[in-house]
Formats: sequence, C-alpha cells, structure tokens
Amino acid sequence: MAYIRVKKLRKKSGKEYRYAYVVENKWRKRGSHGSKKGARQKVKAYLGKVYDFKRVFDKEFVAHFSVGDVKEHVDLYGIDGVARNLVRLELLNHGFEEVGDFYSNGSLAVYINDKEFLIKHLKEEKDKKIVLAMNEGFLCKETFSNLIKFKGNGNEQEVGLQLANAFVEAGLKVPKEVFVEVFGKVVE
Repeated sequence: MAYIRVKKLRKKSGKEYRYAYVVENKWRKRGSHGSKKGARQKVKAYLGKVYDFKRVFDKEFVAHFSVGDVKEHVDLYGIDGVARNLVRLELLNHGFEEVGDFYSNGSLAVYINDKEFLIKHLKEEKDKKIVLAMNEGFLCKETFSNLIKFKGNGNEQEVGLQLANAFVEAGLKVPKEVFVEVFGKVVE
C-alpha cells in the first residue's frame, strides 16, 4: 500500500523545510541475517518541496460554477474536467488569484487547462517539483494525474473508497452530490 509521507529537514540556518515522498509499506518476515520481522517503508518517488496553504474562502462548487444540474455537469465535463474544476476551486479557496488558466499565490503559480497541469516557483530558474498542502492532502502533478486517470478495481465499495482517497490525497474537498455523480461515471 502506497501513501504520502512528509519529511522535515532543518537547514544550518535553523529554517525548517518539508518534502513529500510516495512511500510503500512491505511486510518483512524474519530474515536469514537476523533482521527483525515487521513493516518496512520504501520510498517510491520524490514529490517535491511542500508549501502550506490555509483555506481563506469557502466558495462552493455548485454556486461558483453555476451548476444547475450536477449530473449534467459531470456528463458534460467528464471525470477529468470535474477534477480540474475542483482543483481550480480549491486554489481559489486557498488564496490563489485567477488569471485565465494561471493561478498565483505569492511566488507560486499553478497552470491548469485541458491538457496540462504545472506548479512552478516563479523565483526559481529551474523547474523543481512542488507540492501544495491543502485540506488533508497534497496537490502535486502525481496526485492530480492519479485523480484524472483514476481506474478503480474491486467491488463498488472498494472503488468508492479508492476514489474518495484519490480526492483526499490530492487535497480536494468534494461536495457529496458531485462525488456521487463522479462515482457513478467510474463504475459505469
């Protein structure tokens, strides 16, 4: 089972930074070299430096996007379009300003359209991986990609739980009626 782990590092200056990784648990039986049994974690991927954002607004999905019928909206935009709209709304709710397909907050910018998703630090020359900590999750290229390419497996209950985890892992709050319609599309 893979999950996101955040590691804190303190620089010589005393300033503390946080970095996110995808980590996988494996159960280890007693080894031949005297190693103990138990869970071991293995880093699968580096996600990037974590930037925290507090929720400053409470805009609602249905009102913000002028959704008359949620089912119709999900049918029109599809799962990936709804996911993109949820990301846009969360960025606004966390103090980002919208200029077309760009969302900015301080020195960070997020670019999101139908084909791309990019988070960039405007003061950095090199493109470094960045993670936005929002709500209980972490929005980054990987969690966003996992969400828009979501394919659940198992029975309906297991798929529902996997879909909910994908939304939470990406730091998105999803209205119940939107989740129900997206879930319906996933299990069709």
